[in-house]
Amino acid sequence: MKTGLILGCGYVGRALASSRRSCGDHILAVTRNADTANELTSEGVEVFQGTLQDGEWHDWAREVDWVVNCVSSAGAGLAGYRLSYVDGNRSLIDWMEKSRFAGPAIYTSSVSVYPDSQGGWVGESNTRPHSERAEIMLEAEEIFLSGPPTVAKVVLRLGGIYGPGRSFLANRIREANGVMPGYGDYYLNLIRLEDIVSAVETVFKTSSCQQGVFNVVDDQPMLKSELVSGLASVMGLGRMTFDPSSVGHRSSRRLDGERPANRRISNKVFKESFDWSPRFPDGLSGMAQLVSS
Repeated sequence: MKTGLILGCGYVGRALASSRRSCGDHILAVTRNADTANELTSEGVEVFQGTLQDGEWHDWAREVDWVVNCVSSAGAGLAGYRLSYVDGNRSLIDWMEKSRFAGPAIYTSSVSVYPDSQGGWVGESNTRPHSERAEIMLEAEEIFLSGPPTVAKVVLRLGGIYGPGRSFLANRIREANGVMPGYGDYYLNLIRLEDIVSAVETVFKTSSCQQGVFNVVDDQPMLKSELVSGLASVMGLGRMTFDPSSVGHRSSRRLDGERPANRRISNKVFKESFDWSPRFPDGLSGMAQLVSS
């Protein structure tokens, strides 16, 4: 039995904890949410309630075989990003050094580090600090990768996350009355929850863990208009149109307030490096299964 440490037990962290416990691992978890802490404890997870960045959990987490940092932002603003991601990874590196941790470590970052490419394909090297949030995300990755050389460190840049209990787009289609706010002429780069868990576990199962930064998205980005139309058809709804004058939801915009970033993000490097493929190759197949099940 191995002991794993999960930092941040939101949507991804909870799913990973459940999967690894079913495989026999003992799970330690750090979460700032009291309700989540109580629920995890009732499920057999050993929990420390606190924040990643404050470091109070350092002496508590001992004899750990693997670690995943999937902490979400402490707030919507830039200060929350910096606190959770930059200061959080500094705290994680400090713990690695003090505890002499030597196992593999994963940090789940975001594809938001990629700027607009006018619909072109982008890979791991195509980052550019196009916004303050992107700058913070890239800084956080650099800090994580600067950790002890004895630790195999992998950054997974996740696409837009959806899955069981998290079908935001389907809900908005139901409520839209045929007109979606925002734009439909840009590509969505998505990944379903189960495929994230699969990607993390594949990294840990690989005997010669390759360090570095990898995109974890599905195989086929889809234009938002195509995904919305396809999903509406599965749901038995009529034709959908888009109204750019009514933005409505933050997900219809880039975080910097401009038009949505239009790029297709490649998962080729991760697939070839770890012999991995997503169970759900595109957003329509993954979302259709959710709304029809």
